[in-house]
Amino acid sequence: MERSVSPYNENLAPSGPLVLCDVTLREGEQTAGVSFTQEERLGLVQRLDEAGIQQVQLYNTWHGNQPDEKALEINAGLCALPRRQIKTEVLNFNTTDMTRLKQMIDLQAEAHPDVIHASFSLKAAGENELCERERKIRETAEYIAGKNIACNISLLDSTRSDPRILQRMMGAAARSGASRVRLADTVGVASPGGIQNMCQLACQSAASHPVILGIHTHNDFGLGLADALAGIRGGATLIDGSVNGLGERCGNASLIEIIMTLEGLYGISTGVQLSKLLELSHYVAKISGIPVPSNAPFVGKYAFSDSLAAHIALSLQDPFAVEGIRPETFGGRRLAFLSKNITEDVLQLLAEKQHLSLSKEELPRLYAMICQLSAPGTGTVLTEDDLPRLAAAIKEEKA
Repeated sequence: MERSVSPYNENLAPSGPLVLCDVTLREGEQTAGVSFTQEERLGLVQRLDEAGIQQVQLYNTWHGNQPDEKALEINAGLCALPRRQIKTEVLNFNTTDMTRLKQMIDLQAEAHPDVIHASFSLKAAGENELCERERKIRETAEYIAGKNIACNISLLDSTRSDPRILQRMMGAAARSGASRVRLADTVGVASPGGIQNMCQLACQSAASHPVILGIHTHNDFGLGLADALAGIRGGATLIDGSVNGLGERCGNASLIEIIMTLEGLYGISTGVQLSKLLELSHYVAKISGIPVPSNAPFVGKYAFSDSLAAHIALSLQDPFAVEGIRPETFGGRRLAFLSKNITEDVLQLLAEKQHLSLSKEELPRLYAMICQLSAPGTGTVLTEDDLPRLAAAIKEEKA
């Protein structure tokens, strides 16, 4: 990727190959007002696979204390979808009753997922409860691994747990056959430094076992992306994110922002086809009904747009003058705003770019029209795409 970023950036060296896991199908449907059809779910998994995302979390298959038959059917359809590389992960959140949990694991295994996920709270009232929790983690990991399916143990609310309990449960999962253990900042209350410290501690607890450490971050303090990167610094290589940052409350770390930051700021290859990301964002906005903010990093309509004449002029000479990466890398494009901040000289440059002919008499009139149309209170946004229409209007007035 072509890029022009700060030479003062720190290095970021993942401890192993990164696995990017999309959680839009689960967390996305926990977003207020969002519900996907099966056709939309299939479409999303196909697009994630085409983009090169390595893993996708599917629908939650519990409804209260009972298996959700509809969810099982949905996940079976998703697992059966022809795929190039993306791995499927099915979830269990009800882990208090081992008999029911094993029943659910048996039902999920029939769909042939790549990973079965079970979540455990790290909160416990005393040593007896801790021992019981530890036993359930071991039993669950062994049961899933015994089906020749990768086991993921998630430790809920990890970032508010007692470090000694975290180490103990991490060790229990790693020793019992879990191939991956996820640490969850369930309510988004950890700083990047806290995430890094926690991940380093977890890695030490499982040092003698080949377990992948995962990190799941929320954006309640606006730190979802920073926390995901901190997780990588701490040793996590399974990184959760959702398309457009969908998720409960304030959402999750944006999957696309994670990818573009790794590639653009740190030069780390993710294996993702970056040219597919903008279309992926648009698709999720369409099926979720939640539009992408126009200033959203990378995928917002105006993410690579300037209104200041000096910036526009510089960008016409050197694409990296006012941006760190090229928007064309992931299917985007740069746009110049037309507003009071433009100048006649820069209008001429933009006209020449589009092979439009404007006389010296027409330029001041065009500038006056732009100022009038985009005046405060009008709500009108003009870009260089409007230039042919505006130039034609000026010429018609003259005629």
